[in-house]
Amino acid sequence: MSMPHRTRLVNPRLGTYFGIFASAFIGFFLVLLILEQLDGPAPYLETVVLVGPLLLFVAIASASWTSNAGEYFAAGRRVPAVYNGLVLAVSALGGTGVIAFTGLFFLNGFDTWFLAIGFSSGFLIMGIVISPYLRKYGAYTVPSYLARRFESRFVRLLTATVFAVPMILLLTAELSMAVHVGVLLTGFAHEFLALLFAAVLVGTMVFGGMRAVGWVGTAQAIAAIISIVVLAGIVGLIMTNLPLAQLSFGPVLRRVGRLEEAQQIVTPASAMWAYGLAGQELTFITQRLAAPFGSVGWAGFLAGTLTVMMGVAGAPWLLPRCATTLGVYEARKSMGWAIFFTGVIVLTLSSIAVFLRSIVMSDLVGRSIDQMPIWFVRLTELGLAGVSGRVPALPLSSFAFARDGVLYAAPLASGFPAVVHYLVMAGGIAAALAAAAATAFALAAILAEDVFGGLKWEPARDSVRINTARVMCFVVVTIGLLFYSLVRTDPLELLLSALAYSAATAFPILTLSIWWKRLSALG
Repeated sequence: MSMPHRTRLVNPRLGTYFGIFASAFIGFFLVLLILEQLDGPAPYLETVVLVGPLLLFVAIASASWTSNAGEYFAAGRRVPAVYNGLVLAVSALGGTGVIAFTGLFFLNGFDTWFLAIGFSSGFLIMGIVISPYLRKYGAYTVPSYLARRFESRFVRLLTATVFAVPMILLLTAELSMAVHVGVLLTGFAHEFLALLFAAVLVGTMVFGGMRAVGWVGTAQAIAAIISIVVLAGIVGLIMTNLPLAQLSFGPVLRRVGRLEEAQQIVTPASAMWAYGLAGQELTFITQRLAAPFGSVGWAGFLAGTLTVMMGVAGAPWLLPRCATTLGVYEARKSMGWAIFFTGVIVLTLSSIAVFLRSIVMSDLVGRSIDQMPIWFVRLTELGLAGVSGRVPALPLSSFAFARDGVLYAAPLASGFPAVVHYLVMAGGIAAALAAAAATAFALAAILAEDVFGGLKWEPARDSVRINTARVMCFVVVTIGLLFYSLVRTDPLELLLSALAYSAATAFPILTLSIWWKRLSALG
């Protein structure tokens, strides 16, 4: 008897649907660009930019409604590898990674690349060491896999408790970054934006679970990539006559290096364990863009790379996506796509940072404080830039930038219309919400499946499991709001802490449970 091919399980119209979404997203901003040229009120345009995509994301989630447990917790196990890899890449980086990495590369240069190497190699290790074997077990959550592997309910409850810690940290980081960008975009109160984004997260998860999170996450990932690729492509076309900024910013980097040498910028070697990365406050430019180990020592660079790599490879908020693929082969293949999309995003953000450094060298260095261009004055008013000194020709070290404002400074410095600035901000919010939704649902599934349902081996009815998970979605988002209100700290610190916690707890036990058959529950 002939069996249907497994790829027939995949909706053949997915490419069409997301092509329509990408076209609608681009068309939405083209309409706003026309309205801006017709002198449309800026506050109204900013509000539309914030609310419009959010309504579209909730609409996609509501259309993904399901009452089937396999669909709700694993998206029916029929997500194509390319979409799974896309969501994995954006969920791992999140709005915190996208926004902070641009500023770090602009301010700290080469030393930031331990993050890029760590994220990419993390997906490589995940694809080789962990994800195919988790997909083979077919568990919805990582604690469920460990419970089956060790036949221990105590291990299930213990790991569920331990893995909740990094996910709460990451959820808080992404909420903080989304609110930060929303305030820059609209000027609304922090509390209002936090509640708005929390409502969007609940709407994303409650209707369709992993199915909704996956399809909304794909749309959000497309929006985020479009925003940064369009910006980098336009700036690259202006500066290098090529729209592929990821492949053409090398000559600009060499030009910046020559200008830095003319400025006699010397980057002293840091101590071997130093970690002098830029924080949220204004940071003066004191390091050459391509000089290694000026703010991060060589040992710290290596340790940071390994920590991020193991944190991503064992991330309990990313690994459940392995259960959504068609099989083990697709799980491995999705890791390849995740590496590809991570590389595209990182190279794009690096090119934006290089282009902005070139603009700073051309437009700011050598001028007096009274000759600053309009875009720099605007950034100063927003608190995203500053200048120190009264000499007639200001050196590069006189200028300071906020790490999390560099990505939004690029379109202003390039003289683009305000709508391009809005597009980049909308992409940052989309990336933050994609990571927050993936993390929140992974934690909600753990609470529903492994805490409330972890005391018995036989699963409850589908309706009970799904309704419990829906309640947990509200609980998790409430916890995220509570931590956001109590822990006002650097989102990048929370992200790195979550990855370090994952590297120290999840990665060792997952690796040993797969590759050491004699490992017991007690071990």
